[in-house]
Amino acid sequence: MSFSFGFSGDDIEDDSGSEEQAGLVDEMVKHSISESTTSHSIKPKTHSLRELLQHIPSQISYNALTISPLPKMTQSTYLRSVNEGHSTQIQRRSLFDIRAQLMAEVNPEEDDISDSLLSGLENGDLTSGVYEGGFKTWECALDLASLCAGLDFGSGGANGWDVVELGAGSAIPSLTIVRNYLGSAAKGDLRMTLCDYNEDVLRLATAPNLLVNYLQQVTAVASSSGAPPEDISEEGELDVEALGPEPIENSESSLRQRGITVNFLSGGWGDAFIDKFATLTSASSSSREARNLLILASETIYSLTSTKIFAETLLQLIRRHRETYDRGDAKAWVAAKKVYFGVGGGVDDFVRQIESQHGEVRLLYETSDTGVGRVILEVSVPT
Repeated sequence: MSFSFGFSGDDIEDDSGSEEQAGLVDEMVKHSISESTTSHSIKPKTHSLRELLQHIPSQISYNALTISPLPKMTQSTYLRSVNEGHSTQIQRRSLFDIRAQLMAEVNPEEDDISDSLLSGLENGDLTSGVYEGGFKTWECALDLASLCAGLDFGSGGANGWDVVELGAGSAIPSLTIVRNYLGSAAKGDLRMTLCDYNEDVLRLATAPNLLVNYLQQVTAVASSSGAPPEDISEEGELDVEALGPEPIENSESSLRQRGITVNFLSGGWGDAFIDKFATLTSASSSSREARNLLILASETIYSLTSTKIFAETLLQLIRRHRETYDRGDAKAWVAAKKVYFGVGGGVDDFVRQIESQHGEVRLLYETSDTGVGRVILEVSVPT
């Protein structure tokens, strides 16, 4: 089944500039639905950062997003009690750059998947079981990133954090956490798992975005102030060829030296996904000492057909974390529109699914600044 979101071209705050952002957001309420071929679920598969960056082009074009903490929200134990007002600048690979690499790689005689991915970029179409919109940055992801800007790395007395982003795509919320962690005095380690249905989204968007932001932040921390340079351009290019092979080959070990472990997971949600995730985390640590779990997700409940399995996956991840670690907390932050017109999904159905499986939901943030109400929900399991 294919979902068309009523606009084509670039996404929120991409190359076209901020003046067109409101128009794009308005268009997103005009959901329509059309039939496509029957989809299948992709088997979950793990990936390393080095593997995903193996075929990175010689240059990466990017643009910048400025993420500011939300001005008003319901307090969570995971958030700082005082809003410090610090903005975080996130670099994100440009859509035209992703499109250029896809077009260079596609084989028109064999590659139906690449054709579907290109169609998703050009026409804004979401095709269940093929392309779920991961190349683009949707406005709920920006809401979630703004919430993540207030994350308190010292909350709960945990010795470390597990952060999992489901449907990561461009991974703006996770990158906000990574950049703030690198610029903080956090003592515990940060274990990131970035998940997307499409391996190609991880390869073309998620992993390159992580590389660009990591290199930018390391450069900023090395400066005298430790803050991002004020004159950083909103658009730019990372000359990968000029850097040489070492930054990519050593990216994982360099991140680990700074307390960050990153894993990637593609494929559909469900029991097999949970098992793959458990294998990743058990390989990273054998300790049962206190850790916090934070699951991030945005725009993942637009379809009624996937809401149930998404809710099950969230709660299983939370419960497994509780069983694995003696202390620490486990929560999920889910950003979504209240209603996805014409598609059937929305907050009410998601809340029913969570509560029917004995989970709890709390409202952290709500806005209707673009006409379509958006929220961020905190999901947990009673102790």
